[in-house]
Amino acid sequence: MTTALWAALLALAALWPSRLSGALDGAPLDSIAEVVLIGVILPFAVWLAPGVLRLRLTRAVIVALLAWKAFTTATLVQDGWCLRFTSPVAIFVDDLHIPHAWDVRADWRSNPPRCSAVMTRGYRTLNEFPAWFYNLPPDNFKEPSQPKEQPPFVVPAIHLEGTLSVAREGSLAIAAGDGVAIQTTLDGRPLDSNELRNGLLVAPGGHRVEIDGTLSGANWSLVPTWNGSDLFAENLATVATPGSIDGWLRPWGRYLTPILLLLVIAVALAEIASRARQPLAIVWTLGAAGVLAMVGAAAPAAAVRTAPLFLAAVIGLPLRRHLRNSWGAMLLVGVPFIALVTAFHARDAGVFTWYSVGDDFWMYQRYAYRIFLQGYWLEGGQPTFWFQPLYRWIAGALHMIFGDSSVGEALWDGACILAGALLTFTITRAAVGFRWAISAMIVMLAVLMLGPIWYLVGRGLAEISSMGLLAAAALFALQARDGSWRFIVASGICATLAFYARLNNLPMVLALIAFAWPLRQSADDLWSPSRLLHRVSYRVLIGVSAVVAIGLLLFAARTWYYTGVFSLLYGTQAAARSVWQTTDEGLTPLQNVIGSFLMVVTMTDPPKLDPRGIPIALGLLSAILAIARIRPFDRLPMNAVLLCLAGFVGALVARGSAYPGRFSAHVIPVAAALTVSAIALLVRPARKRTERK
Repeated sequence: MTTALWAALLALAALWPSRLSGALDGAPLDSIAEVVLIGVILPFAVWLAPGVLRLRLTRAVIVALLAWKAFTTATLVQDGWCLRFTSPVAIFVDDLHIPHAWDVRADWRSNPPRCSAVMTRGYRTLNEFPAWFYNLPPDNFKEPSQPKEQPPFVVPAIHLEGTLSVAREGSLAIAAGDGVAIQTTLDGRPLDSNELRNGLLVAPGGHRVEIDGTLSGANWSLVPTWNGSDLFAENLATVATPGSIDGWLRPWGRYLTPILLLLVIAVALAEIASRARQPLAIVWTLGAAGVLAMVGAAAPAAAVRTAPLFLAAVIGLPLRRHLRNSWGAMLLVGVPFIALVTAFHARDAGVFTWYSVGDDFWMYQRYAYRIFLQGYWLEGGQPTFWFQPLYRWIAGALHMIFGDSSVGEALWDGACILAGALLTFTITRAAVGFRWAISAMIVMLAVLMLGPIWYLVGRGLAEISSMGLLAAAALFALQARDGSWRFIVASGICATLAFYARLNNLPMVLALIAFAWPLRQSADDLWSPSRLLHRVSYRVLIGVSAVVAIGLLLFAARTWYYTGVFSLLYGTQAAARSVWQTTDEGLTPLQNVIGSFLMVVTMTDPPKLDPRGIPIALGLLSAILAIARIRPFDRLPMNAVLLCLAGFVGALVARGSAYPGRFSAHVIPVAAALTVSAIALLVRPARKRTERK
């Protein structure tokens, strides 16, 4: 618990928005450097080296960083200029004309805001403007967006105001795109636009700057400069007149935060290298991460999708015993994979995504705005959840960290995929050993990246989130077998959130209690109650079940609060998606069940034979043979078998639609583990027979 507390404090210290803009200045993480260092390397390094949080040096740095952020927040003026957008048409519910950007430095809790965002960098293209809110139209949830409600058919107005403080005379210039018409005043005096474009001499001292303008067409840019350099990089612009303490701290204070954060990262990386000990493992990790990062940054999508297959080379490395575990797997496979995902999506840092209108991606984004920036924390945009519940809160939280950009959603999905891969590794290693487990991990990643699911990474749907939370719940349950209540509670919470993310995954959530038994409990033991009773952890069994039960009750209570009906499924798509009814196309319930089941097995809709779905089909077949006590399948882990079978139960109740592959995501980790484990069990007896001959 102490480690978790210090991890939370480190996250708070790193993300706390700094009054001094610059490198690693906290949320929003709107540059590639911030995304990579704070969004990826810092959390991943601390996760691989949690012991670093127990060091006095690290704790002193965290306390110092928190104290520095608190001190500067209380005493300094915010860097940047206040930027407010005004739309001539209502762009969202509640007659919204002055929207928020996803900028925690602005007054995001006020409606309407004085500042939509704080401008701390020049905007060179339309997508660099903090104008994500144009994904919000229409002003009615039940109607599709119309072109007249978005640029270039609507012309928003902007108002920019702040202070420019200069010690010496210099040249102020503002470059604006063809679609940006502005009128600028300096200390209340209107400035000639041509003169300002070429550079205007400004006397030393503090000056009040105001810019009013309109944004038309699609050629937007607005880049203020001072003596030909980025004005904001020169640390001269503030939202209000700076005080004397600002003048003392600003020349050097902006460097303190990155120095402290880089110190924590350096200590964590040193701890990882010390634990790895084997030079070959370090060289492989750095080399593979570098290669996959280059592929992600520059190669076409086809190459990115096949890149995980490159990691299969790990299987042949002569690794020392201390690396043949889950930690070694995440170092050797997890680090390169997250480097691939990060490099592929890093180009999205600092820019916003235009969402296609009318689909689920778009709706989740609108609900996220409704929750975080309009304050509907419990309602979440709907009294009942016709769209899946949890992801709207996830998307909003990620926008609060990463700003308008959707890069945070890609990194979140990458982390969830790694959680699934870790569960695949853990199951397979317990069943058949380390090298087979690495193979299963590669299979799992390959199915996700080569299959139709790959396009969902970072796009904004709930399936990968639910998969990752299910995997985390199973892993926490296994750790909780030592009696640790913190892991029991963590497992129950992750399981509950997995249900909130995808309601149709409830059977898998209930099957997670099977992880109260060890992974070495074979499926054959299902037919031996005495052996099951002997090895179960009752604390995990009861504790996880209790937490999940509380989570389900709270969900039903929320529905009752808004509708008067105490139900888990009231107002959802459960009835509309039920397979036990004749469809408009004339399909019978039996045909619906078969089609729904095959859609999950094949990852295609309508179902068809696809080689990429073979690991899922083989995993399901292995689980069925294990339950039937067919050797050697009966030696597969009991809990993995039950989890896999539960993953297909939902398909027998309701059929999903749209976005091929999404309804197979939850079964991929456990199906890949069972497939590779079954192959290993089949190969080993054959080897033994050959050796005896």
